[in-house]
Amino acid sequence: MRSMPICSLWCPPRSASRRLLSAVTVAVVASTAFGFAMVTSVVTAASASAHAELVKITPDVDAQVTTAPKDVVLEFSEPVNTSFTTVVVTSAAGASVTSGKPTVVGTKVTQALVPRMAAGVYRVAFRVVSNDGHPVAGESRFTLTLAPTTSPSPSGLSASPPSASPSVTPSGATTDVAPLPSPNAGQSGGLSRSSLATAAAFALLLIGAGLFAWRRKHP
Repeated sequence: MRSMPICSLWCPPRSASRRLLSAVTVAVVASTAFGFAMVTSVVTAASASAHAELVKITPDVDAQVTTAPKDVVLEFSEPVNTSFTTVVVTSAAGASVTSGKPTVVGTKVTQALVPRMAAGVYRVAFRVVSNDGHPVAGESRFTLTLAPTTSPSPSGLSASPPSASPSVTPSGATTDVAPLPSPNAGQSGGLSRSSLATAAAFALLLIGAGLFAWRRKHP
């Protein structure tokens, strides 16, 4: 009896082994690619979530305010680096109205402003750095409209000239004031009485002389 090779009993054909090897290779390559894609997506998502984003700003974007704000406050989605934070607030003419450096506490950034700001449009430009080192920059605007104020009149001054008012006299006193005598009043009175006395004496003298002459003519 003719013996058969042992390999022919348990070894698969070459074509089948090649197909099996190809399938295994494809599976390994596919699983590797899938795993790499999963790792890349996870890393990308983690990296994207690490970037800080502006959540709120006060005054709000394009806000209309009637009172000058004391500061500008920015809130981010996560804490930002305290050493690389910049906030600049400028007027329409480009003049800076920021006072000092910004204060960073966790996710909140506060930038103080100068007092007595004039009315107008103001631009807020900021730049912060996330904890992963990614910079985040942006800008906002707000408009300040001050209510008109009226300046009070100086103390002690009236708007119209004071009108003449009657003098007030104490209760029970008379308002009649006797005219002051002129310096020559007494002298003129004395002269009048002296003249009358002289005229009377002269008249008596004339009468006496007439009687004396009449008696001499009619003894």
